[in-house]
Amino acid sequence: MTETESQFIDVDALCVGMFIYLDLGWIGHPFALNSFKIVSTSQIETIRGLGLTRLRWSPAKSELPQPESPAAAAAPVAVLSVVEERRKRLLAQQLSLERCDRDFSEATRAFRDILTRVRTDPAAARARAETMVGALVDNLLDQSESFIRLLSEKAGEQSSLHAINVTLVSLLLGRRLGFDSAALQCLGLGALLHDIGKLELPNRLRWREEGFTTAERNLYKQHVAEGVEVSARMGLPDEVRCILAQHHEHADGSGFPQRLSGDALTPAAAIVALVNYYDNLCNPSNPLAAMTPHQALSLIFAQSRAKFEAKTLETFIRMMGVYPPGSVVMLTDDRYALVVSVSASRPLKPRVLIYDPRVPREEALVVDLEAHPDLGIRQSLKPVQLPRATFDYLSPRQRMCYFFERARDPAEGREGV
Repeated sequence: MTETESQFIDVDALCVGMFIYLDLGWIGHPFALNSFKIVSTSQIETIRGLGLTRLRWSPAKSELPQPESPAAAAAPVAVLSVVEERRKRLLAQQLSLERCDRDFSEATRAFRDILTRVRTDPAAARARAETMVGALVDNLLDQSESFIRLLSEKAGEQSSLHAINVTLVSLLLGRRLGFDSAALQCLGLGALLHDIGKLELPNRLRWREEGFTTAERNLYKQHVAEGVEVSARMGLPDEVRCILAQHHEHADGSGFPQRLSGDALTPAAAIVALVNYYDNLCNPSNPLAAMTPHQALSLIFAQSRAKFEAKTLETFIRMMGVYPPGSVVMLTDDRYALVVSVSASRPLKPRVLIYDPRVPREEALVVDLEAHPDLGIRQSLKPVQLPRATFDYLSPRQRMCYFFERARDPAEGREGV
């Protein structure tokens, strides 16, 4: 299907003379053919009664009425304006994702540059990290509303993905908890560099595994002390070094290395410890062991909530929503969808990509559930529960990577349902 052959249009914009395609089975409509030219308004009413919201039509095969009056002239103009508006929204959607992917890629390059400078020029590494985090904080504070955007699969790169994820989500959570600009800067630095001590570990020990021996686990735990030493050489503030020292501590005293508990953990360290734990569940070293974002949140709340400061955890769950970006869900009308973006202030109505075999994947508009009060999410699913065609269309991510997405016009999410 090419644009010269067919395009999509809302059923409300149909008019006599259009050549349309009904992508339904033979028993799904009363017409003799699946494709035909509309010759009467009664046909339009019948089509609207089929429950379709939009369908394909061919401008080349259509014979739209010649403008004999202002009303007649307005019909094809209105149709073409709907098509053009959809194109604009699709382009804006693509550009937004490309911008997020590009920003994420720039962040990963900056992070790798920091890692290469740490040993030879720690002061330069600190300056680079401060500049990077400062830009992220400015980006966050510059927006009245922040969205967490799931990125495309190509954006994933394990050595940097975890650090960027933890930084982005920690900053969002810090903002929701009322951190000011200076506190966010320290939080961001601590989140970005929380695993810097792993540079001193053998590669095979940089990702915690259940099969570690006791000696390997003890060696792995040393990355916390190593990180504190590195942060001292970088000249980082005490607040940042404290985050590095405590990012594996838990509120119930079950963490390491000092088994701190309660108020002994700083608020910033409590944030990074929680987000670090969550991201490790979603992005483990072995992708086969990965949990969906919904599963990870559910597990933390059901089995591990004592590990985390209560207000921090409560705010985190409210911010991420019941269905965080990357969740595969079934909507209340039984359609499958992928959650691609969540507003930190309105998490129960995320933006979703809906499986629709009538629409090519690259032409599918993201739908903002906030704009559709009658449509919601019924349940979360594991990707393996999806039919094969749906799985290929939605492309659930093996690795979750996020970035800030700029707020868009609410009207953009009203199409596509």
